[in-house]
Amino acid sequence: MIHVYGVVDELADLPRLAGLDDAPLEVVHVAGLDLVVSKAEPTAEVSREALLRHAEVVEELMRASEAVLPAQLGRAFRDDAELEETVREQAPKLTRALQEVRGCVEFGLRAIPDEEEIEAATGAEYMRARLGELRRQDRLVAELHEPLAELARATTLQRRDGELNAAYLVAAEDVDAFREVAARIEAAPGVTVVCTGPWPPYSFAEGAR
Repeated sequence: MIHVYGVVDELADLPRLAGLDDAPLEVVHVAGLDLVVSKAEPTAEVSREALLRHAEVVEELMRASEAVLPAQLGRAFRDDAELEETVREQAPKLTRALQEVRGCVEFGLRAIPDEEEIEAATGAEYMRARLGELRRQDRLVAELHEPLAELARATTLQRRDGELNAAYLVAAEDVDAFREVAARIEAAPGVTVVCTGPWPPYSFAEGAR
């Protein structure tokens, strides 16, 4: 099986780190794109060791390349022919995504508001309380997400059960400013905020999945 770690641009040198199952890393050229891969025997499940090794390889590629479009662990190809066919089909999308993440890293945000019990004697009171929750979510987006989004090249945002989860694609020259804003946001009252990163831009690499 062929495991893909990412699409790279201007890779200086392959990392000395081995790939999954200690297989050597290789560069495959398809449709004008460079992919870093390794070949290993198929496995029934993804181990913690494999997850860590995959992440380590991607981190090393980030240091050695001008741009990296990281692949998620789990997608493997039977042979060179299947890999080439898939990459050729997705080449325009991969090329655009690689350009978008050039010179960028990813930060993550998770915001969990303090719980407020909903006390409602009637359906109308319950609906008003739920509307209040939605308005509070909108306020969190405005106060927490939007200031960070202004410093990002691209963002993702999910709302679920009152919780906000976001990812930000941040250019290297904006990382310090982003961290300063994130530090202020993490101190916001009435909500638990956790900002993580920088990471390889997994959330913005749909074409490489």
